[in-house]
Amino acid sequence: MSTFDAVTGSDPSRSRRALFAVLVGFTIFALCFYGIFYLYDYRDGDSIAPTSIKLIKDLVWTIVLLFLLSINTTRARIVDHLRQPYNLVLLTFCAWLVAVKVVEVFAYGNYNTILLTLKNAILYAAMVPLLGMLCAEAKRSLVKYVSVVFVAVAFIQAIFSAALFASYPEYSFWRDDPYNGFNPFVGLFSNPNRFGLFLNLGAAVLCGFLLISPRKEAFFAAVGLILLALSIFYTAALSQLVVYFGLLTYATIVAAWTMGRLCLRFSAITLTSAIVIGLVGLNCKSPLPDASHNESALAWDLRNLAALAVNGQTLDGKSFHFTSDSIVNRMKEIGDLGESFAQNASSRQSGDNRGLKQRLVGLPDHMAPSSQSQFAYIYFRYGLIGVVLFAGVLAVPAIRGLLGLTKCAGRDDSYRMLFCYHLCLVAFIATFLGDNGLLDFPTNFLLFFVLFANQSLFDPAIT
Repeated sequence: MSTFDAVTGSDPSRSRRALFAVLVGFTIFALCFYGIFYLYDYRDGDSIAPTSIKLIKDLVWTIVLLFLLSINTTRARIVDHLRQPYNLVLLTFCAWLVAVKVVEVFAYGNYNTILLTLKNAILYAAMVPLLGMLCAEAKRSLVKYVSVVFVAVAFIQAIFSAALFASYPEYSFWRDDPYNGFNPFVGLFSNPNRFGLFLNLGAAVLCGFLLISPRKEAFFAAVGLILLALSIFYTAALSQLVVYFGLLTYATIVAAWTMGRLCLRFSAITLTSAIVIGLVGLNCKSPLPDASHNESALAWDLRNLAALAVNGQTLDGKSFHFTSDSIVNRMKEIGDLGESFAQNASSRQSGDNRGLKQRLVGLPDHMAPSSQSQFAYIYFRYGLIGVVLFAGVLAVPAIRGLLGLTKCAGRDDSYRMLFCYHLCLVAFIATFLGDNGLLDFPTNFLLFFVLFANQSLFDPAIT
């Protein structure tokens, strides 16, 4: 029996258990790694921890990848697997990222950007083809174990954040951007937006259990979803709260299409979550900032919108306009995109092809000053070619997953896992419309694992 078969064969073995222990163990490590930065101060949005500490995660992941490589039988098998259509799309996207960064190195001599891309994107993207070589049973077991980790760690870190919020109300644990009076839930992620995204991944997993579980388990999944909704509210990450309710709405539509009246479970949770958040927000201490922080403008905008909808006028009687940097910057980003596409008319008249180059391959010195969307960031840095490839990396497994859900609807565990991870991928896509994170750890690790899970669960051998 080959080494690969010993690790990934259908019979339980010590090697196979070691493989699961390594991958599940690294997932837990990745989700808790940034907790170490509570021991260090932050300056200008970055931890002053030594570089050796920051690189621990990448070193450990490199060891994990070497372990995965060691269980493959031949180079020919690896090459054949890389030639599969989706792996070719992913490899092309990674190659384009590196190619653009190489050009930047020669043009500007900035070696840090290419190292950052290799370390935070390419290194973690490698898991998709490598894990895809495992046998069907091994992949099914792995994604199931990791889904349990998502939910368990989400609740543990939410409880941890709640304890800090209650015990130290005047101290901000948002370490990379602290402000007085603003104490959101951040778990061990050091950032409320990243933590909110992870909580939504846990919610996506619970959605699968809510849809396909006996009544008792479905009840606990429903309670868990409501608690995660409260936790996302206390991250003060409005975009992630929108993603949460968007996920429930999307899950309702897909469940109605594939499972009939069971979709009503999601409708009930959507309504209950909104009511609970409203009651808690009105009667308990809020994570929203005080007037000393710019983010307080977002709370003012929301109150003004509510007053305009209910009373027909704003709180101060003036015409409504957004004041929050979060909204203003995103609107400016849309303006930057429009300007980029509109500027080529004058460029053609003057013989300057700069606009065309920007749209096709990107220009590093023409980055949107307020770029927050991951898609917009990739467009301005890597051009239309880059954003089309990135959209393909996300859209191919998302579309295949949706087709898989419609073709193999049922009450079995395989359908539930596909439903869970399909919603996880939808959460990433929705997040990237208004936020970034592709080059941030552990968001990069979570994204590429979710991509692997969607590709694997669509495999006819599994579904």
